Amino acid sequence: MKYQFAILLFVSLGCSVGELNEGDAFFESGNYEKAVEAYTDLLSTNPENESYLYNRGRSFEELGRFEEATADFEQIIEINPKNASAFLSLSKVSYQQENYNKALVYAGSAVKFNENSAQAHFLSARAAHQLGYADQAMEHYDNAISINNDFGEAYLYRGALKVGQQRSGSACEDFKKAKSLRADGANNAVRDYCS
Repeated sequence: MKYQFAILLFVSLGCSVGELNEGDAFFESGNYEKAVEAYTDLLSTNPENESYLYNRGRSFEELGRFEEATADFEQIIEINPKNASAFLSLSKVSYQQENYNKALVYAGSAVKFNENSAQAHFLSARAAHQLGYADQAMEHYDNAISINNDFGEAYLYRGALKVGQQRSGSACEDFKKAKSLRADGANNAVRDYCS
């Protein structure tokens, strides 16, 4: 899922296959240290290039260098306060660091600037779910699924929320749908909750 997310965001920032630079090639091959170096070189002559900043931030994220990733994503927002991809990435990084309040705020901004982003609704749902905001989480899971009916992770986590709400039959339906979409963890959920 994280690779689909990265590819989706690369495309949304305007990088087409014919325009791959050295940094993009390193990123695609998983050589994130070299990608950081290449994007840093590119940024030395074009410091406000949103694509280079974003891709370097993603490289930092893959390396677990979350502070540097956050700095790049925040710089993009300073340049373009409506960049939904940067807000999505800030939400994701905040979530990975278990800062669910920040994750929810950033995901909310992403939804504000791109209400048709299934990923933004999903990240909002995950953060709200962690914070115990069940109704808000359910609404965002529903929105993510409404936008992308093949979003296996959204079905899986919506099912988990339903388990907590004592709605086991409906949860099982979500787990089975997640399994049919090959979401990680769905097989275990079906085994554990669908007898």
